[in-house]
Amino acid sequence: MKSLLVFRPVNLLIVAILQLVTYHYIDFSHPPIGRAIILLIAASLCITAAGYLFNDWMDQSADLINKPEKQFVSSWSNLSFWTTYIIITSLGLALSLIVSVHLFYYYLNVVVVLVLYSLWLKRLPLVGNFTISLLAAFSVYVVYLTFGSQDYKLILFYTGFAALVTYIREILKDMEDVDGDSSAGYKTFPVLAGLGQSKTIAMITTVFVLISYGNLLLEWIMSQFKMPILGVVMGYHILCVVTPMIILLYLTYKSRVKSDYTQMSALAKYIMATGLLSMIFY
Repeated sequence: MKSLLVFRPVNLLIVAILQLVTYHYIDFSHPPIGRAIILLIAASLCITAAGYLFNDWMDQSADLINKPEKQFVSSWSNLSFWTTYIIITSLGLALSLIVSVHLFYYYLNVVVVLVLYSLWLKRLPLVGNFTISLLAAFSVYVVYLTFGSQDYKLILFYTGFAALVTYIREILKDMEDVDGDSSAGYKTFPVLAGLGQSKTIAMITTVFVLISYGNLLLEWIMSQFKMPILGVVMGYHILCVVTPMIILLYLTYKSRVKSDYTQMSALAKYIMATGLLSMIFY
């Protein structure tokens, strides 16, 4: 059972909920839930789970130092790994093909990018972070590509938000894993430039997201709602998204040890989830 944690069940649950929320609340012309969105979500979960598995398998040397307590695939044989990976990936692609040929090609490209990420891109400074950021944004944007949207600007905002917050989180994770990555020969940004420069990038990006989000609150939300709904919406954004971002900025500035980066990475995941879930108000 412990080996099943390689598939990050909590992360998969978040992906499923966010795609369902995006489908339902970005375009009200669709039924609350239907066959196509169920298949799309199932395909997303398969492709994502396979990506986690492949990454952990290729990352074992670094994870011996970074995550010695989370060596979920170390006991797997080559046959077990490749059989599981191929079955899950093939299932995801087959499910996407049932939805549409376009979705199949989208997810086939995602599979290729995830493989390149695990084999090469994650070992390069900032390139791997940027790649995962785009994939996180695509998990939201693919719902628009498949089903359409009543408000294209809204979907662009949320895909951008997902990308930037994921970018912050990926930098924090690289800071957390700097010892193992350095030992394995990875050329991540914290390994090359140090934790100080990495903190600066994370803080600058966080400030940019805060300013952008604040602009959304003041110029967009204020004009979309009336009291008392306006108070509920503003309260949610301030308490569940803006305040945690301010806390993340402070924690990043004060961070010193590995446990700090672990805590901040979890907080960044929370911020992305609560930010994207704010779609329920539109």
